[in-house]
Amino acid sequence: MRDLYSISEVAEAFGLTVATLRFYEERGLVRHSERRGRVRYYRRADLARLAYAQLWHEDGLLTLAETSAIVDSDRLGDRLALIAGQRDALRERIGRLERAVGVLTHMLDCRTDRALECPMTGTYIRGRVDAALDGTPEPTGFWPEGFAGAAGDCAPAPASAHPARTARPATHAGPARPASHADPARPASPARSVGDEQLLALTRDLVSATPKVRERACGTIGDLARSFDRREVRTLASLLASAAVLEQDADCLESELNALGELATTGLFEVGDIAALRRLPRASVRQADAEHLDRLTAEYL
Repeated sequence: MRDLYSISEVAEAFGLTVATLRFYEERGLVRHSERRGRVRYYRRADLARLAYAQLWHEDGLLTLAETSAIVDSDRLGDRLALIAGQRDALRERIGRLERAVGVLTHMLDCRTDRALECPMTGTYIRGRVDAALDGTPEPTGFWPEGFAGAAGDCAPAPASAHPARTARPATHAGPARPASHADPARPASPARSVGDEQLLALTRDLVSATPKVRERACGTIGDLARSFDRREVRTLASLLASAAVLEQDADCLESELNALGELATTGLFEVGDIAALRRLPRASVRQADAEHLDRLTAEYL
């Protein structure tokens, strides 16, 4: 078994660039074992420190400064205090994301033409206006009192009633488009779903501050494109379109457009779900990615 690896070999094995690995060395997150000329080499045992740092930085979502403090810490109390603070911050962030998914899910499944005529949405919005102007208590959640958990007029329609499973609803512009090439005489197969837990995990990763995490989430969405149900597709399409508009990393933008392209093959989202793409500056799209944007634009926008 080999025990000595060059910096380029280590970078490739750990999913990093050589420049990033050098930067990690400057921050003390990894130390090379020896040099041969200008090339740094690492022993297998020394790379445990790098893997440990990645555990905190990538999986634990700590900043590099926090990761350095953890990796260099020999005091359990200091380590636990930092870990507890990060865990609480992540729980708060996950709570906001769960709320965001809930709001988007309701908006996608609401059956009213005008959103403010929806009993749940309208009541909640009026409560926010009253709170802002009259100093009354602000609504504590999206679901107004009396609607939480109730079916009401805006309850999601059964899977068999979702018109987007066979064609676009007549209320939307554009021609009807079959969701698949299956025999129309056959009954529709049951809706597949990856489930709320995985949907939430993908949502969390799509808004991660780490480009590698966002890119990996896009790859997962592409791989599972035909495993999502209508609600999941529309939620992810909306998030991907918004993320693409804000994206600063070219590789992540390419991944987001690829993932949208894969979701487009399901026939389960519509122009409103990716309308944010209209704000994507054309000049920011690499020539290699333009075909993805062109296809989405031609088909939906």
